Formats: sequence, C-alpha cells, structure tokens
Amino acid sequence: MAIINIMERIVEAKIETYMPEYEGCSCETCINDIKCLALNKLPSKYVNSQEGELFSRVDQVMFRQNCVDLDIAVVSAIEAVKSKPRCENSKK
Repeated sequence: MAIINIMERIVEAKIETYMPEYEGCSCETCINDIKCLALNKLPSKYVNSQEGELFSRVDQVMFRQNCVDLDIAVVSAIEAVKSKPRCENSKK
C-alpha cells in the first residue's frame, strides 16, 4: 500500500453524503475544488497500511470534534464552490 492521506478518503465520503442535500454541481472540477478547499482546512493524516487506515477511520469516528470539524470543512467548501463554480456547467 502506498502512503496516503486518509483525510482525503474521509473527505470524499463526506462529500458524497452532503452533495445531494446542497445540490451543487458534481462534475470533476467542482468535486476537486471542494476536496481541495476542505482538505486545506483539515490536518493531514498519513498512513501506509490497511491497519493504519482502519485505525485512522475509527479514530475520526471516536473523536466527536474531529467529526464536527470535518463536517464544517466539507459543507463550507460545498457552499463556496456552489456560489462560485469554475466549471463549464456554470458558464452555460
């Protein structure tokens, strides 16, 4: 397994959870913009094994403040991109 920032996977899952509610554009450009904005507000969490990935996910679920910070970062990013999308869909 390569070294990964587990926070990226967690943010991707949160985006999937919140996007239907906020009805933002789900093109690749907008999703990547949302990921970048959210990840820049959150600490990195690197792992290099499946055990480390599992531990990190459990760690995020167990510490409520981390969940709140994740939710705020993702929702804020969705709203920011929705208000000023850079994609081709917004130019039509």
